[in-house]
Amino acid sequence: MTRVPPTVTAPSGRERELAAVRRLLHAARSGRSDALLVTGGPGSGKSALLAHAVTEAADLTVLYARAVPEESELAHAGLHQLLRTVLPYLPRLPAAQREVLDEALSLGRDDRPFPLAAAALALLTEAAAEHPLLVCVDDLHLMDRSSRQAIAFAARRFSVEGVATLLTADADVLGDLAGPARLALSPLPDRVLSDLLDERSPHPLAAGVRADLVAAARGNPRAAGELADALTPGQACGDAPLGEPPRSHGTLTDTCARLLRSLPADTRHRLLLMVLDETAEHHDRAEAAGLDPGDLEPAVAAGLVRHEAGRPVPAHPLVRTACYHRSPLGERHAAHRALADLYADLPAVAARHRAAAVAGTDPVLAAELTAIARNTTEHATAALLWERAAELTPTADAPSGSRSTGTVREAGSGAARPSGRAAEPVTTTDGTVREGRAPAIAEDRIGAKIREDRFLMAARHAWIAGDHRRARRDAHRAGDAADPFAAQMDLRAGVAIDAFHRLSAAAERLADHDPSRALELFHHAGEAGCLAGDHDRYFATAARARALAERADSPRDRVLLDYMAGKSAIFRGRHAQGVDALRRVQVAADHLGEPDVLVLGVISGLLCGDHIRTRALAGRAVLIARRTGAAALVPQALEFLTYAELWFGRLSLAEESATEGLRTALATGQENCAGHHRAALAFVAAIRGEEETCRGLAGAALATAEAHDVGLPAALASWALALLDLGAGRAREAAVRLRALTRSGPGRSHAAVRLLLTPHLVEAAVRGGLDTRVDAGVATLHAWAEATGNDTARALVARCRGLLADGDRAQEDLFRALELHTSGYCDFEQARTRLLLGTRLRRSRHPGSAREHLTEAREIFERLGAVPWAAQAAAELRAAGGAVSGAETRLSDLSPQQLRIARHVADGATNREVAARMFLSTRTVDHHLRNIYSKLGIRSRVELSRLIDRPAFADRSTCR
Repeated sequence: MTRVPPTVTAPSGRERELAAVRRLLHAARSGRSDALLVTGGPGSGKSALLAHAVTEAADLTVLYARAVPEESELAHAGLHQLLRTVLPYLPRLPAAQREVLDEALSLGRDDRPFPLAAAALALLTEAAAEHPLLVCVDDLHLMDRSSRQAIAFAARRFSVEGVATLLTADADVLGDLAGPARLALSPLPDRVLSDLLDERSPHPLAAGVRADLVAAARGNPRAAGELADALTPGQACGDAPLGEPPRSHGTLTDTCARLLRSLPADTRHRLLLMVLDETAEHHDRAEAAGLDPGDLEPAVAAGLVRHEAGRPVPAHPLVRTACYHRSPLGERHAAHRALADLYADLPAVAARHRAAAVAGTDPVLAAELTAIARNTTEHATAALLWERAAELTPTADAPSGSRSTGTVREAGSGAARPSGRAAEPVTTTDGTVREGRAPAIAEDRIGAKIREDRFLMAARHAWIAGDHRRARRDAHRAGDAADPFAAQMDLRAGVAIDAFHRLSAAAERLADHDPSRALELFHHAGEAGCLAGDHDRYFATAARARALAERADSPRDRVLLDYMAGKSAIFRGRHAQGVDALRRVQVAADHLGEPDVLVLGVISGLLCGDHIRTRALAGRAVLIARRTGAAALVPQALEFLTYAELWFGRLSLAEESATEGLRTALATGQENCAGHHRAALAFVAAIRGEEETCRGLAGAALATAEAHDVGLPAALASWALALLDLGAGRAREAAVRLRALTRSGPGRSHAAVRLLLTPHLVEAAVRGGLDTRVDAGVATLHAWAEATGNDTARALVARCRGLLADGDRAQEDLFRALELHTSGYCDFEQARTRLLLGTRLRRSRHPGSAREHLTEAREIFERLGAVPWAAQAAAELRAAGGAVSGAETRLSDLSPQQLRIARHVADGATNREVAARMFLSTRTVDHHLRNIYSKLGIRSRVELSRLIDRPAFADRSTCR
């Protein structure tokens, strides 16, 4: 009996295909017949879909056959496999049909194709007469021709017999398979391949490794599995490179390699060129160079290559890995040399291919790569060039003939560097890589030192490009010299205070002979201390940096000195002095236009209360970082852009930048930066009243903060939770949480947060009846507001004073706050001031004036989606005798998450798009949308859009 596939679970990511199979089986159970031909490339999941169909057809009679390539020349072999289990029905057929089938299946007679096909149809019809039938044939295209013809003949003629015919074949099937409806398997979604890789890999996968394998698999599940099978433990965790392309191991890889070996030498060479460079430019250059495109035709005939958009491409994801890694080393080197010639006018590309064609060391080529790397503006390319230059650099232990001489002459520079001096790479403030001064070293260490320096330059460029795994590998290969740089990476991804100690020590070692480099390291050390919330360490580091001022006088050096001096002054309460210094940083950053310096200008703008200029500088930093390939700087710039948007109350824009920042921070290995973005998203969720979302994001941010001893994201996350309590009416709980933040030390809080949360603490303490000393905090906020000239900050000071005062003085201060808000651009804070003023007026028995401010506050909150605050305003408005319309009441009945879903849907987003924006499953969105319709008494998206678009609820701009 033919072996039927075992019971299997439903293939993930195949909802559309599974639905089609279920419809096919339902038709058979209903007495109808239908056929479906599932097409896709090798390993795309055709067999898995067929196996699941068998599982779902437990109540049907199942006939199953799978092609055996070795039997493709045996007439009727496939038909024999399929019909064996129904041969007991043979006596029911007419004698002539019995004879045809018997002679075909027993003797292999193949001269009567039509009678044979008709007899097979009759036999299957007899079997279906007793019970519905599922006919499954896997890899029909590989069966012998007579079997294909007979099976296709029967599939086209079933109608009311209750037969479901399910066939699979590769995408390019033969004409005699015409008839059945075709279902082409689409590439699996990345999320499904990610899960599959986690299940298949014997070792835990680093996130970046998983992403690289997903990209290499190109939606093919079998390819993903064979790529996972080839991983070493070091590759799985990211400590060892995957290779380009990565290796694979398995039957499909072996098949590709076997087909490759059967090709002519010219075809193998052209195929190697193609898999090493799949760009359209390569094909144009090859054609211009006179390479014969016909060389690839044998590969097309073998199924290794197909044509797409007029040019040849690998027919399967595993063709690249098999072709490269299973080719002899000499052929690979020849292909790289040929590509170097094709790209002779592009030095970086040509040099990379020449370097790939070299085994061992080559000091001349290494120097050439170094010269090209220095002139390369794209960080990812520079990282590859520096890394290969390091690998080609001979050390003292190199074989004879490969050692470096007493003088190293960099190709193309015309300048020689004394053998006792090796250039030390320097990374400026989170961005540009340059060479600094280097200490003298012993003659026998020259080669090793040069090699280490080049690995260090590779690591720095890789980090800036966002390839954190390559950066850490190259830093490890650079040895002890890379420790300061490794500490800089840990500033973004590790324990902040550890990074502080290592950076400070390295800066002290360099202070005497390289003051500019020492200043860079002092700056990074200070940032590590500041991130941890240890401001005493920051003040000490800034003071140590000032001692280098006379010897570090480049424009960049002056930016760092002003930045550290200004930040120290702000945190120490010398606000006017700090603002002056930080405004100089803003001007210099705008002038220099380098993304890393722009980020410092952005931070300076926030500390100066200049949020308009902050947004402009942050946007410019993001654009330049993207244009130059400085991917690591993108999430940092977005971090501070998010804070600016939050200050303005632009929740949607803040959410957008924080979401992108979180994604890019995780992709570039900056977990501490990701903590900032999670905290910012928790802040947005708190304002919207999305309790579950807020607590989840804040909890994740706090977990990272605790593990890495970083105080700023911890403070932001705790602040978000306090704001959530305040919006929900839990004023006392909010006050307790905020009071704790003002008293927390390193690793738990931050000076900037302690300054800015003062208005929230005052409100929570007053509303919650908690005796808390806030006068000092209000005085500090006042001093900062006056130094910056920020009207919103001044308004918040007046609001604090109004809440702390009594009688007419309280109302005067609140009215003064409202006046200042009119030029402060922040609708959310203005609405909160109106809510507090309206509440005070109502309790002072001025209901008419109270209703005016409460109505305006409620409309602003509704517009912003600040649901709990809108509910507070509505409650106060009703208490003041104001009316709330029926439609508004119904919308207020929605939960914060439901209201947010409703707004997205009203804007035209599909359920899938809403799910992606809100980090929910599509099923959850469907569930909420049904409840929204029920609560609002509507039945369609059109009605929802009309309701949301009412003036009171329209999502207008939050910026005046």
